[in-house]
Amino acid sequence: MDLKFFLRIVRNRWWLLLLGPVLAAAVAFYISKQLTPIYATSATLLVNQTQTPGTVQYNDILTSERLTNTYAELVRRQVILQGVIRRLDLPISYSELSDKISVSAIPDTQLLRITIEDPDPVRASIIANTTAQEFIDDNSKQLGRPGSVSIAQEATVPTGPAKPNVSLNTLLAAMLGLLVVGSLAVLLEYLDDTVKPDDETEAALSLPMLGTVRKHKPYHGKVVGPANLEASEAYQALRTNVHFAGVGKKLKSIAITSSTPREGKSTTAAGLSVALAQSGSRVILVDADLRRPSVHQIFDVPNSFGLTNLILLQAQDPGPGLLPSGTQNLSILPSGPIPPNPADLLMSAEMELLMKAMSEKADYVIYDTPPVLAVTDAAILGGRTDGVILVGLSGTTRMSNLKHTIQELSRTKGTILGVVVNRVRSKPRAYYTYYPSTKDEEALDISGDNSRGKTSHEAA
Repeated sequence: MDLKFFLRIVRNRWWLLLLGPVLAAAVAFYISKQLTPIYATSATLLVNQTQTPGTVQYNDILTSERLTNTYAELVRRQVILQGVIRRLDLPISYSELSDKISVSAIPDTQLLRITIEDPDPVRASIIANTTAQEFIDDNSKQLGRPGSVSIAQEATVPTGPAKPNVSLNTLLAAMLGLLVVGSLAVLLEYLDDTVKPDDETEAALSLPMLGTVRKHKPYHGKVVGPANLEASEAYQALRTNVHFAGVGKKLKSIAITSSTPREGKSTTAAGLSVALAQSGSRVILVDADLRRPSVHQIFDVPNSFGLTNLILLQAQDPGPGLLPSGTQNLSILPSGPIPPNPADLLMSAEMELLMKAMSEKADYVIYDTPPVLAVTDAAILGGRTDGVILVGLSGTTRMSNLKHTIQELSRTKGTILGVVVNRVRSKPRAYYTYYPSTKDEEALDISGDNSRGKTSHEAA
């Protein structure tokens, strides 16, 4: 555990670290206020032992100190306390009065302190002084007992309760609450195996982090738009990393997939396609999710004719199925009608020929594929494309699922380029504040039409 580990705990679970102490302090404050206040006061006795009247010797002082410790035990005898009860006519028993009294010898002195705790401050002082006098009277009657006892200071009426100490109880409860929730936060973070945008994820998966996309709201169904400049920059950074990943090797066809549904793979595929097209590359975005297609909804294009039709027609030219996206250089190939046998179609020779034709027609072909752990479709396409990008949902996707996904793709000889962590909750690192013009907004929009509002890509 290093400093980054604890900083991540504070960043991810700050609400728990704040809520725990506040709740504990509030409960302690309320309970302390409900308790009956107890007042404490003390009477101080002087114990003196002299061998020669009128003369105080050193040995007498030492004897008096030892005698003080003995008298501290004698004060709480039943005969003394019963005498106090009779004198004051107290409506309590010997054991109840004994619980109210504490006697202590002040170290290195001849002083004896009798402390009384009671809900009534006046009664506390009276009981303390009466107990001191009762013990003096009893001691004087004991002719064989050495030494004398006198009152050094009478008990006074306390002005404030000794307990409960509301401030101290509240502070201690807050500290205890912080300790408990802090330990819980450390345990939860230690047991948390979900994907996170940090070096630990890269090390655990042995894959590079290609990009992180902050959590953002869709803007009229658009993945990248004037209200989503942060998302636009994130996909541009992903585009740059994809370019670097393709240096020195062929990288034209890329499959975008995830471990399980609802992790943002379709959004990532659309965002990367737009970013690549904006850089001047010819891009075809193929909706290869023949079970729950969503690309046509993201770009608001018809889905009556698409990939399944081209495969069944044994077409070797994707042209008849390509639709404009509203972004220059980007064409959309929707899924078409959902077939009963998606895996068979994707594994067919006709699909392989169609994939080759699309790679010749465009600089990049991006395939939006189903989740790997749900069906085998993504593993099939992963082995036929030049690279695969895994998408994980920050704080939700299990590392174990991603590792299982990597194993499944490895069986089909798929080349995994890296991981994209979606919906990261950390705050953006602003550099410049940019206010887009109307032309900029049109260039950034995926569909180019602000009136379109249908979207279901978040569910993909």
